[in-house]
Amino acid sequence: MGILEREIAIYRLLAQRIGGMSLVTSGGEEEMAFQEKLPGIEILYNRWGLSPNCYSLLAPILHSHALRKATVYKTNQLDGAWTAILAAKLYHKPVIVRAGYLWAKNFLRQQGKGWKTNLINRLERFSFKQADGIIVTTKEMKRYINGMYDIAPGKITVIPNYVDINLFRPIRSIKKIMGRVCFIGRFTSVKNLKLLIESISPLKGVSLTLIGDGDERVFLEEMSRNLHVDVRFLGRLENQYLPEEINQAEIFILPSKFEGHPKALIEAMACGSAVIGTDVEGINTVIKHNVNGLLCQPNVKSVRQAVTELLSNPQKRAVLGHNARQFVSTHFDLDVVVEAELSALKNIVNQHIK
Repeated sequence: MGILEREIAIYRLLAQRIGGMSLVTSGGEEEMAFQEKLPGIEILYNRWGLSPNCYSLLAPILHSHALRKATVYKTNQLDGAWTAILAAKLYHKPVIVRAGYLWAKNFLRQQGKGWKTNLINRLERFSFKQADGIIVTTKEMKRYINGMYDIAPGKITVIPNYVDINLFRPIRSIKKIMGRVCFIGRFTSVKNLKLLIESISPLKGVSLTLIGDGDERVFLEEMSRNLHVDVRFLGRLENQYLPEEINQAEIFILPSKFEGHPKALIEAMACGSAVIGTDVEGINTVIKHNVNGLLCQPNVKSVRQAVTELLSNPQKRAVLGHNARQFVSTHFDLDVVVEAELSALKNIVNQHIK
């Protein structure tokens, strides 16, 4: 549910390979702006202006004409997976539930125990149990689901997030801006941007580019002014403009408290950036310390040391950036991920026919 601009490339290639596709999105008519970029794909949006919860329950009926013709359903995330599961029950189709992150586990970390956490846990369990197949982005997620919900390992396929390495690439014509550090993502407590601003505040000649938006934006803007940190708040940018911003920076940093399989990080690595990430779940499986990036602890001293080390060593930045590009090209290239997605879809359809 939800058409994201950053997912257009994979949908376009999948549609070409399987001969057509329908995308059910919770968005409104504005989603039709993507139609020109998605030839051969039917966009089914919330044309009735229903509330998200109401629409998610009624979508299988409202879009029955297209859903009846489908061969298999696949969700983009866990949130809203029940829409596909309801449709699968109504029209007797197989369904694949994709989890780019662990919804219940992450919610518990952020909100603690309570009725909402219990509800999300039950919805997650229900979705995994009812699915014919499950796609996750990391081996760690597969192990967690297997242990937490007693889901057979054979039902779970690991397919990482992809990167369009033709779009996200080193751009030699762009000159690096000395001392520039870049971050892309949501401005929420999980991303730990307060820590990042505090860490670089005493460093002379260092500036931050923060791309994204979220609940903490006003707080972060005020904090950066109070600490006299040079921060550019660019808001959300279209995907096509991200490589230019990444290539202008000498460092890309992701100081999160935890991650799933961070797309912004692997996109920066595809650009040949020297990357820094906190040594936490989801990041330390992508960054190999001193090989394709630096890992640091989620505290001011460690983040500051990592930033200082890379800014003062252009040769190391070049080596890490080269290795990062090679790593992403090998493991997360769009073409590789498309083949894995096609294989998963074919397997589920064949099992359903039997």
